[in-house]
Amino acid sequence: MRERTVLDLRVHGIAEVPMIGRYRYSEAQKGLDWHAHRAAMEICYLARGRQMYRVHGHDYVLRGGDVFVTFPGEVHSTGEAPEEKGILYWVQVMLPARGARFMEQSTAESAAIVRRLRRLPHRHFAGSPVLGRILDEVLASAAQPPSALNTLWMRARLLEFLMRVASLSEMNPSPAISTLIRELMQYIERNCHQTLPVPALAARAQLSVPRFQARFKQEVGIPPGEYVMRCKIAVAKRRLADPAEDVTAVAMDLNFSSPQYFATVFRRYVGCSPTAYRQGLGIDRASTRR
Repeated sequence: MRERTVLDLRVHGIAEVPMIGRYRYSEAQKGLDWHAHRAAMEICYLARGRQMYRVHGHDYVLRGGDVFVTFPGEVHSTGEAPEEKGILYWVQVMLPARGARFMEQSTAESAAIVRRLRRLPHRHFAGSPVLGRILDEVLASAAQPPSALNTLWMRARLLEFLMRVASLSEMNPSPAISTLIRELMQYIERNCHQTLPVPALAARAQLSVPRFQARFKQEVGIPPGEYVMRCKIAVAKRRLADPAEDVTAVAMDLNFSSPQYFATVFRRYVGCSPTAYRQGLGIDRASTRR
């Protein structure tokens, strides 16, 4: 599934939001090239999955529930990472010059709102599901014919969204992972070549299966089974960078049921087949044979 919605709220009279979007991907897509938004800050809310962004030479790895912000003029991309499978929302917000009004608020209110947005203490922080619900409502309304009341309602919801983002940035400076879950993640990373069923992982954590699944997803942003699969794919990518490695051997060593299933899962997370991935690295295994 590849669902992508991008709308311009200027057609509804909301000049401050030239773009609002949402994607739902069941497999990875081509990553974002380097770009900047000259006069707009961009707020991304990752409702589900994982995603990496690179800005000022630093990589920010988002997990489900995180928010990531870039400020006007900042050049950013997804680095070497694709746009990953999951659900992501983004809003571009034009920040006015000093003394100008914002979102039809008074001059004093506009100055206070813009000052708070420009001074967010953290660009990457834990968000809240309410952010996705607000943006779903705005996207649904923006798909309707323009009307004065609809514009008023969307503007109010967007202001609520922005104020919630500011509060969350101030409250949640760094998404935390408990020692228990972090140690389990390290265990998965060390043993991802094995079969790691969720009940066995739950038993290792000394939690019931439902409690373990809920806690793991809350802290890591994705279900434990998906984390296992992502670790397998990370190992596969490292091994495929070696021209001497055989794709089938990599698939079997990582306990995939068949090379075909391995290729299907690899494409889901990387956006291309294992063979195409190697070609993108400039590796042709056949040419290494003597």
